[in-house]
Amino acid sequence: MKHPQRTRRHQHRTQSRQTRQQKIWQAQKRSRNRAAQEKRNLVFRLHKTILQYFPQLFTRLREIPDCRTRPAYELVELLGAGLFLFVFKQGSRNAMNNDRDEPEFRQNYTRLFKLRLPHMDTVDDVLAVLEPDHLERLSVTLMQVILAKKTLRPFRLQKTWYRVVIDGTQVMTVQEGHCPHCLHRKLKNDTIQYFHNVVAAKLVCPNGFCLPLASVWLTNQEEYDKQDCELKGWRRLAQTLKQAYPRLPMCIVADGLYPNAPFFRLCRDYGWQWIVTLKDGNLPTVWSEVILRQGQEPCRSRRQELVRQGQTIRRTYHWLSGLIYQGIPLHWFSCTELVDDTVTDFVYISSLEVDYQHVIELTDTGRMRWKIENEGFNIQKHHGYGLGHQFSRTSMRAMENYYHLMQIAHLINQLFELSSLCTSVRRSKESMMHLWKMLVGELQGVLDVAAGLALFADRMQFRYV
Repeated sequence: MKHPQRTRRHQHRTQSRQTRQQKIWQAQKRSRNRAAQEKRNLVFRLHKTILQYFPQLFTRLREIPDCRTRPAYELVELLGAGLFLFVFKQGSRNAMNNDRDEPEFRQNYTRLFKLRLPHMDTVDDVLAVLEPDHLERLSVTLMQVILAKKTLRPFRLQKTWYRVVIDGTQVMTVQEGHCPHCLHRKLKNDTIQYFHNVVAAKLVCPNGFCLPLASVWLTNQEEYDKQDCELKGWRRLAQTLKQAYPRLPMCIVADGLYPNAPFFRLCRDYGWQWIVTLKDGNLPTVWSEVILRQGQEPCRSRRQELVRQGQTIRRTYHWLSGLIYQGIPLHWFSCTELVDDTVTDFVYISSLEVDYQHVIELTDTGRMRWKIENEGFNIQKHHGYGLGHQFSRTSMRAMENYYHLMQIAHLINQLFELSSLCTSVRRSKESMMHLWKMLVGELQGVLDVAAGLALFADRMQFRYV
C-alpha cells in the first residue's frame, strides 16, 4: 500500500511538470506566430502593388529624354532613386544616403527593382536640369491608369461624380533672393518672409484616398502689380484639369474662398458640379434670400443620430432649393451637429439639387474638403514625405521635380496602404509609421526570395473598403 503523502507529492510533481511543459509549448507557439508575423514580406507586397497598377512605370521613366552628355547612371536609375526616397518615406536626401551606405540595403534594392542605387547628390544634380513637365505628365498618366481600371468607381458621389478637392498649401520657406518668382509677405516683426506655394487638385474618397490629379505653382512674374494668389492659380489649375481629364465627371469641393460668380461659371463651362463652403459674409444676397425664404416658408429638414466610440452625435439638416445668384442657379443646405454640449454649424451651396435622399451624402462630401488637409498635405508634411523640406536649396527646378516625385510616391503608397494586401498583415494598433519602419528594415536584412517569388506568382485581388 502506497503512502498517501508520497502519492500526493508524486501527483504534484507530475502536474508541475505538465504545467511547465504546457507553458513551454505555448511560448514556442507564440514565438512561431511572432516569427510568422515578422516575415510579412512587406517590401514584396509593395512591389507587387506597383506591378499590379503600374507595370510600365520603369519603362515610362526610361522614355524620358536624357538631359546629360556623359551619364554614369541611367536616367531611370536616378529618377527611381528620387522616387523611392519618398516611397520609403525617408524625408531627406541624407536619410536615403544613410540607408544606401548599408551594403545589404543597396544589394536588396538592386535585386528587387533591377536598378542601381546612386548617391542622392547625383540625383539632385540631374533633377536640377530635368524639365519638370516630364514628371508632371507621368503623374497625370498614372492617375489616368487608375481611373481607367475603375478602381475608384464605387466611391463616386451619387454614383456619378468623382469628388475633387482644391486647395493651396505652402511648400517651403526660402531665403531672400532664392529665385525671381518667390512670393513674399510681411510678418508682425516687420521682416519679409519668402516662400513658394502650390494649388493642388486631389481626388478624395470616403475610404481615405487622397490622390493627386494636378497642381500649379504660384509664382510672381518679373513685373507685377499684385502677387500671384490661389484664385489666379485656380483658373490655371482648372484648365490643366480639363486638358488632362477631359471626360472625367467631377464635383469640385472647395472652401470659403471660392463662392464667387467666376468660379461658378468656370465649373459650368467645363461641365463640372461643385460644392463650396458658405461662410457668414460671403454672398450677402444669397444669405438675404435664405433668411427671407426661411421666414416665409418652412425649410425642409432631416434628422440623424449616430453613435461613434460611445459618443452620441445628433445632426439636423436644412436645405433650400431654387436660389439664383447672378443668373446662376444654386442650392443651399446646412448641418447643425450636436456632440455633448458642443454645437457646430456647416453651411454649403452647391450646383447639385438637394433633397431628403441626398442631403446627407452632399453634406458629407462638403465636409470631405478636410481630407486634402489631413490625408493630403498633413501626411506629406509630417509623416515621412518631407513636404516643406528644402530638398534642393538652390534650384527651384529641382524642387518642382522633387514635388512631382513625391506625388507619384504618395499615389503608390496609398494604393498599397489601403489595399487588402496591406491591411491583411497590419497588426492591431500598429501605426503606419511603424509598418513602414518594418518595410525598410526588411531591405536592411536578408530578403526571403522564395516567399517573394511565391507572392508574385500568386494571383490575388486588391480590395478597397
